[in-house]
Amino acid sequence: MSLTFRKLNNNLIAISVGDVNGIGIHLLIKEFLNNKINNFVLITNIRVFRENIKFPISKINLINERQFNKYKNSKLNIYSFKTKNKHTNTLDSLNLAYKLTKKKQFIGILTLPLDKNKINKYVNKNFIDQTSFFSKKENEKNSNMIFYYKKKFFIPLTTHIELKKVYKCFKNKEHILNKIESLFWTLKKDFKIKKPKMILAGINPHAGEKGTISKDESKYLKPIVDVLKKKRINITGPESGDGMVNKQNIKKFDAFIFTYHDQALIPFKIISNYEGVNFTSKLNVIRVSPSHGTGEHLIGLNIATSKGIINSFNLIKKIYKNRN
Repeated sequence: MSLTFRKLNNNLIAISVGDVNGIGIHLLIKEFLNNKINNFVLITNIRVFRENIKFPISKINLINERQFNKYKNSKLNIYSFKTKNKHTNTLDSLNLAYKLTKKKQFIGILTLPLDKNKINKYVNKNFIDQTSFFSKKENEKNSNMIFYYKKKFFIPLTTHIELKKVYKCFKNKEHILNKIESLFWTLKKDFKIKKPKMILAGINPHAGEKGTISKDESKYLKPIVDVLKKKRINITGPESGDGMVNKQNIKKFDAFIFTYHDQALIPFKIISNYEGVNFTSKLNVIRVSPSHGTGEHLIGLNIATSKGIINSFNLIKKIYKNRN
């Protein structure tokens, strides 16, 4: 049955294709065929899709900018566009997903995992990650990379930078203050948490061991925490990163804030078991991604979980409802 796109666009989600050779597209199709997910449009060049993915052409419904009214809820709807190759297809898909969602054609964007090395090598050497990509689109300097699972949040304040440069980022007190304050309001507005409770990890082992290992915590982090507390933001820290995530704190705190990428991702991936969601905060559009990687080696083994994609769908709907 054909439905007008205008009647559907308050429910439709844009899916950027990610790495067409990765596990993400296979998991998406698996759950689509199982009728676990619907109301989405996959954004990819149809030639690239067909050259890399085995899927019956009879079950594909092609859409372009002049044919949105031909959306069919019984088929895999693909918005096709011109691109050079499978690598440019990944980045072009992101750009188009953002453009269409910004125009309110979709309620949000689910970005399938991509391979940053391939993008850097074949398309754009300045590409960092999808969080930075969307933040730059909106010139938003205070967005956060938020990892979400079962109402708990894991946030690295710095992302894809060298470990030796991490402490330097905290010299910019105002920027870190703004990022944490932005996180606080995201929890209140997008997730409807009335009184968010947050805990912050130190930069160094044992949070500097009271100055024995390092004074970074007392010099950079403690003043930031003090200012936030004066603003009536419930935050504890800096605490030792190795012991911060425990059963007691999981019950007590909503958000676990870390100073660098892997400090946050290690406990998050253990707890979520690759079923979590990566959410980019403080954007005009809603952008999420399953927290697993491209996982090319998992294709065909039937062991990769699809729950990250299903949870991504649910989170877009949750945030959209809370914003509207």
